[in-house]
Amino acid sequence: MRLLIVILCALLVSPVYAKDKEKTPSISPRMYKNLQKTEQLIAKKSYQQAEKKLKAMLSGAKDKSYEKAIVLRSLSSVYALTERYKKAAELLSKALALNSLPKSQEQQAVLNLGQLYMAIEKYSKAIQVLEPWLVKNKTLDAQVSVLVANAYAQLKRYRKALPYIKKAIASSKKPVESWYQLNLALYYELENYSSAATILKKMVALYPDKKEYWTQLASTYQQIKQYKKAVSVKHLAYKKGIISKEKEILDLVNLFLYINSPYKAATVLKQAIGSKKVKSSSKNWEVLANAWTMAKEFDQAIKALEIASSLNEKGVLYQQLGQIYVEQEQWGKAIQSFTKALNKGNLKDTGSTYLLLGMSYYEKDNNKRARKYFLKAAQYSKNRKAANQWLEYIKEIKPQG
Repeated sequence: MRLLIVILCALLVSPVYAKDKEKTPSISPRMYKNLQKTEQLIAKKSYQQAEKKLKAMLSGAKDKSYEKAIVLRSLSSVYALTERYKKAAELLSKALALNSLPKSQEQQAVLNLGQLYMAIEKYSKAIQVLEPWLVKNKTLDAQVSVLVANAYAQLKRYRKALPYIKKAIASSKKPVESWYQLNLALYYELENYSSAATILKKMVALYPDKKEYWTQLASTYQQIKQYKKAVSVKHLAYKKGIISKEKEILDLVNLFLYINSPYKAATVLKQAIGSKKVKSSSKNWEVLANAWTMAKEFDQAIKALEIASSLNEKGVLYQQLGQIYVEQEQWGKAIQSFTKALNKGNLKDTGSTYLLLGMSYYEKDNNKRARKYFLKAAQYSKNRKAANQWLEYIKEIKPQG
């Protein structure tokens, strides 16, 4: 609204000072003098006095005369400056209806009227006034095109708005940031996400410190299922320090995992935990362990899972760690992990843990303890058959030690 007032004030040039190539109709010396006085009052912000003087001049002006038109126009400017836009639009419309303004002044007044209609949210009227203005003024005026685009956008006629904002951006050497924002909003409303991504790439290049454009670009790529591009944008934003919150970093990690880049996911998460940008929690260490496992970096996975297990109140992660040690035939460490898992408790599959612990003791040639845990495993229906087979094997092949 304030921007509109500034533009309007700059455009409401007094006919006394207007220098048109075309011939300007003459006015009486008395009118000329009075207009000068009102201009001085307006310059001093003595709007009430200027309004009173212009109203007096209006009553003495001839109907359908040039003098009446310029007084109406000047009075309209006073109403606009005092934020009475509805009245300002009404008076300016009357001035134009007299058809007595020279063409250049008329076109200026038409532009001002369109701006006033925008100010009072009469968007259809603004379009009716401004679209013909753009046709008559062959040199494209970017600001006016933006006004028309905004008017159509307010009326939710997004397809009609789009050409105007695109032309405004294309015709301007330095488009305003808000123009790109409007263009982007229109693409979103039209669900044209590919074009939205194109605009956002430009916005990221023009305004690299604006975090919202980076995140919007990544989200838009995800929307159109271009996940590799999305993760590239997020990763670059992370390296630039634009993405720094825990949730954002974890989203980046999960996106790396989604596109099957576990090594990069693990690298980012390890660095983030180390720099305390991400909490050193059991859950985050577990994610890191899984990422290292997917990347086949098993030593790193074990280290991460050991930390995750120690931070977890439940024994499930020690159970998972024990299974990794079994796969690597590190029986001593497997025994330690399974024992800790059972001590912590809250396991989803206690019977399997007893079974694996028995197997680990067997591999360490401790049949007595192996038998103890196979007997415990046999108490669970799911593991009974396997546990009994192990008990028979120990009894027949390896005498109890």
